[in-house]
Amino acid sequence: MKIRKIIKSSIVIGILFIIFDMVTAISTSPIFSYYSDLPIWKNPPNIVAGIVFDLINGFILVTIYSIIYNGIPGLGLKKGLNYGIMIAFFRVVMSSFSAIVMYNIPLTIIVADLIANYFEIVILCILLSLIYEKFR
Repeated sequence: MKIRKIIKSSIVIGILFIIFDMVTAISTSPIFSYYSDLPIWKNPPNIVAGIVFDLINGFILVTIYSIIYNGIPGLGLKKGLNYGIMIAFFRVVMSSFSAIVMYNIPLTIIVADLIANYFEIVILCILLSLIYEKFR
């Protein structure tokens, strides 16, 4: 039964990941367009890979959530918020720190990406907590 819950939740979160990525791309495009001539972008972006990776990311988020569920403090939305803060730190903040050190990317891009993706992950994890409880 737990496997079904993980699969159902993963599909929903994966689809939400795709939607949130599109919204994030649209909302940050005014910042990124200033740097559009830099040779750091794939042109055109690989949309199919993005969709596949968002579905995989959704599966990973749900699977980890189900494994550590009992250890996450709070209930309902608060549990999702706590999970989101933790996951966003490891996924987004640490990646941004590495990008500053390793790549010659303008700091504006890194900061905009950090802020947008941090909120994206936290919101997704809050929704994940609600979806996970619904399939419980």
